[in-house]
Amino acid sequence: MYEIFTYGRFEVAPENEEAFVEAWSEFAAWISQRPGNQSVRLTRDVRNTGRLVSVGKWDSAECVRDFKSEPEFKERLGTIVKLAKEFEPTELVTLVKAADGTAERLAPPADLDPIHAPT
Repeated sequence: MYEIFTYGRFEVAPENEEAFVEAWSEFAAWISQRPGNQSVRLTRDVRNTGRLVSVGKWDSAECVRDFKSEPEFKERLGTIVKLAKEFEPTELVTLVKAADGTAERLAPPADLDPIHAPT
């Protein structure tokens, strides 16, 4: 068993933040309807207020691959990326999760390749 997350770090200028959050909200609503998406959140770095981080939890790497292969993906992502000064995407897998005083090691696939949107 493993957990996989999409991650996007955005550096956003203060004058673009409202438009970015609005565009990201529309993107997130669309993401939340994709098969295999469990949740998606936009967070702010409390030490660097111009840094916004998007995190989505998915059922599997295959679900992420299918999501990033959808025809609308690039266009929708491009709408928010153009409002940011910088954008860094990746996928994350959980190695250990802990709750209620116990820790559990998870076993992500050793051969999991980075998942890129088709060009």
